[in-house]
Amino acid sequence: MKMKEIYSAIFIVAINIFSFGQESIASASTASAAAEGNLYRATDDGQIYIGLRNGTVSALSPVFAATLFSGNGTPSSPYSLGRMGATNGQVLSWNSTTNTWAPSTDAATNNWFLAGNANAAASSLLGTTNDVRLQLRSNNTEMLELGTRQTLGLTESSKPSPYNSTTASTMYMRGTSGNSALQFQADNATIYKPVFFTDSNGNFRMRGSAASSDFFELGSNGSSENGRFDFLVGDDGDEPYLFYKYNYTSQTYIEMLRLQGTGLNNTVRVGINMAGSVPNSTLQISGSFSLPIVTTTASLTLTELNFTVILGGNHNISLPSASLCNGRMYIIKNPTTNTPSISAYNNISGGSTSTIAANSVIWLQSINNQWEQIN
Repeated sequence: MKMKEIYSAIFIVAINIFSFGQESIASASTASAAAEGNLYRATDDGQIYIGLRNGTVSALSPVFAATLFSGNGTPSSPYSLGRMGATNGQVLSWNSTTNTWAPSTDAATNNWFLAGNANAAASSLLGTTNDVRLQLRSNNTEMLELGTRQTLGLTESSKPSPYNSTTASTMYMRGTSGNSALQFQADNATIYKPVFFTDSNGNFRMRGSAASSDFFELGSNGSSENGRFDFLVGDDGDEPYLFYKYNYTSQTYIEMLRLQGTGLNNTVRVGINMAGSVPNSTLQISGSFSLPIVTTTASLTLTELNFTVILGGNHNISLPSASLCNGRMYIIKNPTTNTPSISAYNNISGGSTSTIAANSVIWLQSINNQWEQIN
């Protein structure tokens, strides 16, 4: 508004000068038949004159304070805004004490410019100094907000930390239609650029580049109370999941677990302590393994927590429904002279049996809704 008022004055003068008809005269000094009120332009000096009643002309020379405007209105010295003692980068500000315009250094020292600031100090900041959010927009769409959780309206008192906090410093990514993303530059990632993102089901995921053209991804997935957490890696089909531990003393990485596919088929192999080798079976363990074992003190119903059972007396055994655990195995040893009962199973001859012979060991495995003896 300040500069507009100054230029409006100039514009009004220009309108008053050029809104009437204009004639040419050779020189103001020789004019003798000018019509009163008409405008004339002298060809010798280019100035505009107004005709007087006696036939002569008078130059139109608005009077301005020398400090406000410079120039004399001629083509060689046109009117222009005076310097008024200003230095580079300053602007005019209204001084209500003196009722005058004066140069101001505020913009040069305290404002942030679109082209950047060369005079920023360590104490300079871009933000707010009171408890209101700092918001960044693009195309008038909210993109990023900074503030405390309460200031941003994100506090949810019934939720666990950090949602119930009021003072936690928070950076809130916003986006179109309630979805947002945060992407990172990775020039050598030829296909999959690293990005955090949300989707329309409220899931939060991270996708990133691996070895230039491969990718990994992890995050939540699902909808309508059917949520899950996904780990993905691939592109060609044989990229592994690797779990390492780090030994500080030797400064070496030790592979603990490997999950790896075999090309483009759907099989997956799991290996423990493989030292970089691909497992040769669905599960390969380079080392020992242990399975649960228990000695009964009473009759026992077997569950997924059991494997080897040693009868400690004349104790009956109940097996789970074979249809609910296809492929499960149990080893049952009866070192007693008793023949306790057990849920029906097919013995080695194919006949149905519901007792455990004295001084025997049976291996059972479920298949097709039936328990089968396999030893």
